[in-house]
Amino acid sequence: MYFVYKDWDDFCSELSLKGYHSVTAASLLQAANHGNAVPSRFINLKHDVESTPSKALDLAKIENKHGHCATYYVQAYLMTEENKSIFDQIKELGHEVTYHHDVMDGAKGDLNKAVSIFSQNVNKFENFGFPIITVCQHGNPMSDFENRDFFKSDLVQNLFPQLADIMVDFMNKIHQKYVYISDVGMSFKIVKDPLNPISESEEPYIDLRDWKGVIKELDANPNKSYIISAHPHRYNASKAKAVVKISLFKCIRAIAKVVFKIPGAKKLLFRFNFISKKL
Repeated sequence: MYFVYKDWDDFCSELSLKGYHSVTAASLLQAANHGNAVPSRFINLKHDVESTPSKALDLAKIENKHGHCATYYVQAYLMTEENKSIFDQIKELGHEVTYHHDVMDGAKGDLNKAVSIFSQNVNKFENFGFPIITVCQHGNPMSDFENRDFFKSDLVQNLFPQLADIMVDFMNKIHQKYVYISDVGMSFKIVKDPLNPISESEEPYIDLRDWKGVIKELDANPNKSYIISAHPHRYNASKAKAVVKISLFKCIRAIAKVVFKIPGAKKLLFRFNFISKKL
Protein backbone atom coordinates (compact mmCIF):
# COMPACT_ATOMS: atom_id res chain seq x y z
CA MET A 1 0.00 0.00 0.00
CA TYR A 2 1.25 3.48 -0.88
CA PHE A 3 0.26 6.48 1.22
CA VAL A 4 -0.37 9.10 -1.45
CA TYR A 5 -3.05 11.79 -1.57
CA LYS A 6 -4.53 10.39 -4.75
CA ASP A 7 -5.31 7.11 -2.98
CA TRP A 8 -7.11 8.94 -0.17
CA ASP A 9 -9.00 10.98 -2.74
CA ASP A 10 -10.01 7.81 -4.60
CA PHE A 11 -11.05 6.17 -1.33
CA CYS A 12 -13.18 9.12 -0.19
CA SER A 13 -14.74 9.36 -3.65
CA GLU A 14 -15.63 5.66 -3.66
CA LEU A 15 -17.16 5.94 -0.19
CA SER A 16 -19.41 8.76 -1.37
CA LEU A 17 -20.40 7.03 -4.59
CA LYS A 18 -21.55 4.04 -2.53
CA GLY A 19 -23.47 6.23 -0.09
CA TYR A 20 -21.01 5.75 2.76
CA HIS A 21 -20.60 9.16 4.42
CA SER A 22 -18.33 9.67 7.39
CA VAL A 23 -19.63 11.42 10.51
CA THR A 24 -17.61 12.73 13.45
CA ALA A 25 -17.19 10.74 16.64
CA ALA A 26 -18.41 13.81 18.55
CA SER A 27 -21.76 13.79 16.73
CA LEU A 28 -22.31 10.17 17.72
CA LEU A 29 -21.44 10.71 21.38
CA GLN A 30 -23.53 13.88 21.61
CA ALA A 31 -26.53 12.02 20.21
CA ALA A 32 -26.11 9.30 22.83
CA ASN A 33 -25.56 11.82 25.65
CA HIS A 34 -28.85 13.51 24.72
CA GLY A 35 -30.74 10.22 24.73
CA ASN A 36 -30.99 9.95 20.97
CA ALA A 37 -30.33 6.77 19.05
CA VAL A 38 -27.05 6.50 17.19
CA PRO A 39 -27.51 5.49 13.52
CA SER A 40 -27.78 1.73 13.12
CA ARG A 41 -24.83 1.97 10.77
CA PHE A 42 -22.17 4.66 10.79
CA ILE A 43 -18.70 5.26 9.37
CA ASN A 44 -16.16 7.50 11.05
CA LEU A 45 -12.91 8.51 9.39
CA LYS A 46 -10.42 9.00 12.22
CA HIS A 47 -6.94 10.52 12.16
CA ASP A 48 -4.18 10.53 14.77
CA VAL A 49 -2.23 13.74 14.20
CA GLU A 50 1.21 13.10 15.68
CA SER A 51 3.28 15.42 13.48
CA THR A 52 3.01 17.63 10.37
CA PRO A 53 -0.40 19.31 10.85
CA SER A 54 -0.32 20.58 7.24
CA LYS A 55 -0.79 17.00 6.03
CA ALA A 56 -3.86 16.67 8.24
CA LEU A 57 -5.28 19.71 6.46
CA ASP A 58 -4.54 18.10 3.09
CA LEU A 59 -6.63 15.05 4.04
CA ALA A 60 -9.34 17.26 5.55
CA LYS A 61 -9.75 19.12 2.25
CA ILE A 62 -10.04 15.85 0.33
CA GLU A 63 -12.68 14.54 2.73
CA ASN A 64 -14.67 17.76 2.59
CA LYS A 65 -14.67 17.66 -1.21
CA HIS A 66 -16.46 14.30 -1.06
CA GLY A 67 -18.90 15.23 1.71
CA HIS A 68 -17.20 13.54 4.66
CA CYS A 69 -16.79 14.80 8.22
CA ALA A 70 -13.83 13.21 10.02
CA THR A 71 -12.31 13.29 13.49
CA TYR A 72 -8.76 14.57 14.00
CA TYR A 73 -7.05 13.57 17.26
CA VAL A 74 -4.16 15.99 17.78
CA GLN A 75 -1.27 15.52 20.19
CA ALA A 76 -1.10 18.41 22.66
CA TYR A 77 2.40 19.56 21.71
CA LEU A 78 1.06 20.43 18.23
CA MET A 79 -1.69 22.70 19.56
CA THR A 80 0.25 25.97 19.28
CA GLU A 81 -0.36 29.51 18.07
CA GLU A 82 1.67 28.63 14.99
CA ASN A 83 -0.55 25.65 14.12
CA LYS A 84 -3.88 27.12 15.25
CA SER A 85 -4.73 28.48 11.79
CA ILE A 86 -4.29 24.99 10.31
CA PHE A 87 -6.58 23.39 12.87
CA ASP A 88 -9.07 26.25 12.45
CA GLN A 89 -9.27 25.45 8.75
CA ILE A 90 -9.83 21.77 9.49
CA LYS A 91 -12.64 22.67 11.89
CA GLU A 92 -14.21 25.08 9.38
CA LEU A 93 -14.41 22.21 6.88
CA GLY A 94 -16.80 20.44 9.26
CA HIS A 95 -14.33 18.12 10.96
CA GLU A 96 -13.84 17.44 14.66
CA VAL A 97 -10.49 18.61 16.06
CA THR A 98 -9.76 17.14 19.47
CA TYR A 99 -7.18 15.60 21.81
CA HIS A 100 -4.85 12.62 21.18
CA HIS A 101 -3.59 12.05 24.71
CA ASP A 102 -0.64 10.19 26.21
CA VAL A 103 -1.07 11.30 29.80
CA MET A 104 -0.14 8.01 31.48
CA ASP A 105 3.16 8.13 29.61
CA GLY A 106 3.67 11.76 30.58
CA ALA A 107 2.85 11.08 34.22
CA LYS A 108 4.87 7.83 34.31
CA GLY A 109 1.82 5.97 35.51
CA ASP A 110 0.82 8.42 38.27
CA LEU A 111 -2.95 8.77 37.82
CA ASN A 112 -3.33 12.01 39.77
CA LYS A 113 -0.54 13.64 37.79
CA ALA A 114 -2.11 12.30 34.59
CA VAL A 115 -5.42 13.96 35.54
CA SER A 116 -3.59 17.26 35.99
CA ILE A 117 -1.87 16.97 32.59
CA PHE A 118 -5.12 15.96 30.91
CA SER A 119 -7.07 18.85 32.46
CA GLN A 120 -4.42 21.38 31.43
CA ASN A 121 -4.42 20.13 27.85
CA VAL A 122 -8.22 20.03 27.62
CA ASN A 123 -8.24 23.67 28.72
CA LYS A 124 -5.54 24.43 26.15
CA PHE A 125 -7.60 22.95 23.31
CA GLU A 126 -10.79 24.64 24.45
CA ASN A 127 -9.08 28.03 24.87
CA PHE A 128 -7.98 27.70 21.25
CA GLY A 129 -11.61 27.09 20.27
CA PHE A 130 -11.71 23.29 20.03
CA PRO A 131 -14.24 21.76 22.45
CA ILE A 132 -13.30 18.32 23.72
CA ILE A 133 -16.05 15.72 23.38
CA THR A 134 -14.18 12.58 22.36
CA VAL A 135 -10.49 11.81 22.86
CA CYS A 136 -8.17 9.03 21.75
CA GLN A 137 -5.32 7.52 23.69
CA HIS A 138 -1.93 7.22 22.00
CA GLY A 139 -0.63 3.66 21.80
CA ASN A 140 3.10 3.46 22.43
CA PRO A 141 4.47 -0.10 22.36
CA MET A 142 7.79 1.15 23.75
CA SER A 143 6.24 2.53 26.94
CA ASP A 144 5.96 0.85 30.33
CA PHE A 145 2.56 2.48 30.75
CA GLU A 146 -0.80 1.99 29.05
CA ASN A 147 -2.54 5.25 28.14
CA ARG A 148 -5.91 3.54 27.79
CA ASP A 149 -5.79 2.85 31.56
CA PHE A 150 -6.55 6.54 32.11
CA PHE A 151 -10.17 6.36 30.94
CA LYS A 152 -10.56 2.93 32.50
CA SER A 153 -10.19 4.49 35.96
CA ASP A 154 -13.24 5.34 38.08
CA LEU A 155 -11.62 8.65 39.02
CA VAL A 156 -11.45 9.81 35.41
CA GLN A 157 -14.96 8.56 34.62
CA ASN A 158 -16.30 10.59 37.54
CA LEU A 159 -14.32 13.70 36.59
CA PHE A 160 -15.18 13.60 32.87
CA PRO A 161 -18.51 11.73 32.57
CA GLN A 162 -19.51 13.41 29.28
CA LEU A 163 -16.25 12.53 27.49
CA ALA A 164 -15.28 9.23 25.90
CA ASP A 165 -12.02 7.70 24.73
CA ILE A 166 -12.51 6.14 21.31
CA MET A 167 -10.26 3.23 22.34
CA VAL A 168 -11.79 2.63 25.78
CA ASP A 169 -15.40 3.53 26.55
CA PHE A 170 -16.78 5.11 23.38
CA MET A 171 -18.44 1.87 22.26
CA ASN A 172 -20.28 1.50 25.57
CA LYS A 173 -21.33 5.15 25.71
CA ILE A 174 -22.85 5.23 22.23
CA HIS A 175 -24.42 1.76 22.75
CA GLN A 176 -23.24 0.64 19.34
CA LYS A 177 -20.63 -1.90 18.28
CA TYR A 178 -18.23 -1.14 15.45
CA VAL A 179 -15.31 -2.63 13.56
CA TYR A 180 -12.02 -0.77 13.96
CA ILE A 181 -9.73 -0.53 10.93
CA SER A 182 -6.26 0.98 11.25
CA ASP A 183 -3.28 1.66 9.00
CA VAL A 184 -1.04 0.01 11.58
CA GLY A 185 2.10 -1.47 10.04
CA MET A 186 1.64 0.54 6.83
CA SER A 187 -1.45 -1.28 5.52
CA PHE A 188 -5.13 -1.23 6.45
CA LYS A 189 -6.04 -3.94 8.95
CA ILE A 190 -9.03 -4.87 11.06
CA VAL A 191 -7.97 -4.70 14.70
CA LYS A 192 -9.71 -7.69 16.27
CA ASP A 193 -9.85 -6.25 19.79
CA PRO A 194 -9.36 -2.47 19.63
CA LEU A 195 -10.41 -1.86 23.23
CA ASN A 196 -7.58 -3.84 24.83
CA PRO A 197 -3.78 -3.97 24.51
CA ILE A 198 -2.48 -6.13 21.68
CA SER A 199 -1.93 -9.72 22.76
CA GLU A 200 1.25 -11.43 21.63
CA SER A 201 -0.39 -14.84 21.96
CA GLU A 202 -2.47 -14.54 18.79
CA GLU A 203 -2.60 -12.62 15.54
CA PRO A 204 -4.36 -9.35 16.41
CA TYR A 205 -5.15 -8.23 12.86
CA ILE A 206 -6.98 -9.16 9.67
CA ASP A 207 -5.07 -7.61 6.77
CA LEU A 208 -7.19 -5.72 4.21
CA ARG A 209 -4.06 -4.40 2.44
CA ASP A 210 -5.26 -1.14 0.88
CA TRP A 211 -8.30 1.13 0.55
CA LYS A 212 -9.89 -1.19 -2.00
CA GLY A 213 -9.81 -3.94 0.61
CA VAL A 214 -11.56 -1.59 3.03
CA ILE A 215 -14.31 -0.91 0.49
CA LYS A 216 -14.79 -4.66 -0.02
CA GLU A 217 -15.11 -5.10 3.74
CA LEU A 218 -17.75 -2.37 3.97
CA ASP A 219 -19.68 -3.78 1.01
CA ALA A 220 -19.66 -7.28 2.47
CA ASN A 221 -21.04 -6.16 5.85
CA PRO A 222 -23.85 -3.64 5.26
CA ASN A 223 -25.10 -3.87 8.85
CA LYS A 224 -21.78 -3.17 10.57
CA SER A 225 -20.43 0.20 11.65
CA TYR A 226 -16.78 1.15 11.11
CA ILE A 227 -14.11 3.46 12.44
CA ILE A 228 -11.30 3.80 9.89
CA SER A 229 -8.09 5.21 11.34
CA ALA A 230 -5.28 6.74 9.27
CA HIS A 231 -2.19 8.77 10.16
CA PRO A 232 -1.95 11.95 8.03
CA HIS A 233 1.83 12.28 8.40
CA ARG A 234 2.25 9.15 6.26
CA TYR A 235 0.68 10.70 3.16
CA ASN A 236 2.63 12.25 0.29
CA ALA A 237 1.95 13.75 -3.11
CA SER A 238 4.75 11.68 -4.65
CA LYS A 239 4.63 7.88 -4.90
CA ALA A 240 8.44 7.80 -5.00
CA LYS A 241 8.64 9.60 -1.67
CA ALA A 242 6.02 7.27 -0.23
CA VAL A 243 8.09 4.23 -1.25
CA VAL A 244 11.18 5.66 0.45
CA LYS A 245 9.26 6.38 3.67
CA ILE A 246 7.72 2.90 3.74
CA SER A 247 11.17 1.34 3.27
CA LEU A 248 12.59 3.43 6.11
CA PHE A 249 9.67 2.52 8.34
CA LYS A 250 10.20 -1.20 7.73
CA CYS A 251 13.93 -0.90 8.45
CA ILE A 252 13.32 0.99 11.69
CA ARG A 253 10.66 -1.50 12.76
CA ALA A 254 13.01 -4.44 12.07
CA ILE A 255 15.77 -2.82 14.14
CA ALA A 256 13.33 -2.03 16.94
CA LYS A 257 12.15 -5.65 17.12
CA VAL A 258 15.75 -6.80 17.60
CA VAL A 259 16.60 -4.12 20.16
CA PHE A 260 13.35 -4.76 22.05
CA LYS A 261 14.62 -8.24 22.97
CA ILE A 262 17.74 -6.83 24.63
CA PRO A 263 17.29 -6.46 28.43
CA GLY A 264 17.23 -2.82 29.52
CA ALA A 265 17.10 -1.48 25.97
CA LYS A 266 13.41 -0.59 25.94
CA LYS A 267 14.03 3.06 26.86
CA LEU A 268 16.21 3.50 23.80
CA LEU A 269 13.25 2.60 21.62
CA PHE A 270 11.41 5.82 22.49
CA ARG A 271 13.67 7.43 19.89
CA PHE A 272 12.42 4.96 17.28
CA ASN A 273 8.84 5.80 18.25
CA PHE A 274 9.54 9.51 17.70
CA ILE A 275 11.12 8.84 14.31
CA SER A 276 8.16 6.69 13.25
CA LYS A 277 5.88 9.72 13.71
CA LYS A 278 7.73 11.34 10.84
CA LEU A 279 7.27 8.39 8.45
